[in-house]
Amino acid sequence: MVLDTTLSQRDRLLFVLLFLLEVSIVAILKILHMKGEMAIGIFALSIPGFVFLAASLVVLVTGAVLIHLYRAHRRSPSRYFRLIVAMNLITVFLMMVAGEILVRAASRPYLNGEAIGTVLLKPKNWDMTREHYRELIGKASGDLSYLVYDDQVGWSVGSNRRSANGLYRSSPKGVRGPHEGVVFPVNEGRSTVVLIGDSYTFGEEVTYEESWGYQLSRLLSEEAQVVNLGVPGYGVDQAYLRYKKDAGRWKPKVTIFGLFAHDLSRTLTVYTFLAHPHWGLPFSKPRFILSNGRLQRLNEPTLRPEAIFSHPSISELQFLELDRGYEESTWQQSFYHASYLFRLFVSWYPSWSASIPAFLDEELVSINSSILKAFVRDTEREGTIPVVVFFPGRGELEKMSSNAEMVLYDAGIEYVDTTPCLQEVDPDDRFMPGGHYSPAGNAAVAKCLLPVVQEKLRKATVS
Repeated sequence: MVLDTTLSQRDRLLFVLLFLLEVSIVAILKILHMKGEMAIGIFALSIPGFVFLAASLVVLVTGAVLIHLYRAHRRSPSRYFRLIVAMNLITVFLMMVAGEILVRAASRPYLNGEAIGTVLLKPKNWDMTREHYRELIGKASGDLSYLVYDDQVGWSVGSNRRSANGLYRSSPKGVRGPHEGVVFPVNEGRSTVVLIGDSYTFGEEVTYEESWGYQLSRLLSEEAQVVNLGVPGYGVDQAYLRYKKDAGRWKPKVTIFGLFAHDLSRTLTVYTFLAHPHWGLPFSKPRFILSNGRLQRLNEPTLRPEAIFSHPSISELQFLELDRGYEESTWQQSFYHASYLFRLFVSWYPSWSASIPAFLDEELVSINSSILKAFVRDTEREGTIPVVVFFPGRGELEKMSSNAEMVLYDAGIEYVDTTPCLQEVDPDDRFMPGGHYSPAGNAAVAKCLLPVVQEKLRKATVS
């Protein structure tokens, strides 16, 4: 007697529908997670919204057909119905076990926790973060080979330093220069132009001779010396405090404040490694708030890196509630985080958060605007002419608008926009791989600023 193992059409349909139902349910759960705080109206018109609708229809249709098949089985039992359902559940279970094993095997320590490929797994892990940065502090490599802790501004360019990649060197006063130990004289008979700002001002990714600060100095020739006090990673607040702390010793005739759009959001952070873990900077920074319309600085002095990572819990750090880079939910551990597969599920395409557009972000605009107005007021009182310069990134060059322009408009400050000058550079030769200006981009900036600085220097001489 030969056993008939041929599946009926109904049984084959059951097999397909079960897997289709399970895939659709997983898709719905993932899309609901991705939706996050997105408004229903916006979500409904988005691609995930359409996928959610399609998956929901599949669930309804397959569910209805499965119910019909179950009832048919009750009326006319199939020898394979229960076997197919059992095999489906066993297969799904084995797939989940295999997935869990593969994800665990592929995970690796990365930045503030663990990662699978380029996906940083939630939740972040404070113990791993502490270990990572303690090791980084001990090695003092990368950026830490020329950046040092500063109790006033968070971090600064170190004295007589040379970076690990050999591109950056500094003077005894922490000024970028052609070699270690270079001296920028005070009151040698020439006027001085001081530069403050972030990595665009510092001239990251290029040599000193290729930076716009040096090229401006070369174009000015004997008219003035240029002292570059730019520091990578600075927010608007730190650039202002760097001016207050260090610029005065050179009694500058002109002070150039370089502004990049991303500097605005940095002003609203406290711990750099939270908002920008890929920078590898273990520092905290100052944080300004507005109290009765007046700027008030918190966390003075800033915490030393060793003190930051001595805390057994991230929740013990001060001013976390004022750090835009901190999301409590991304650090909270729960029992279900024992599954790496689940962690990958919630981390791959994270949930949408209702971020505030810059034109509605009152704090971002008001604090940065107040700092820039304080800079202009202080420079004029101290006898130096302020020049605020806007540096566009790739995004600003493409869309022709910037949040920085909005802040400058709110502050009522005149500024130099280097966008037209950079647009004259070949698009393929404007930026370095890391996003900073190329030698050609730096040269365009220097050429753009030359007439502005010359005019300000003449004005300073006359007055």
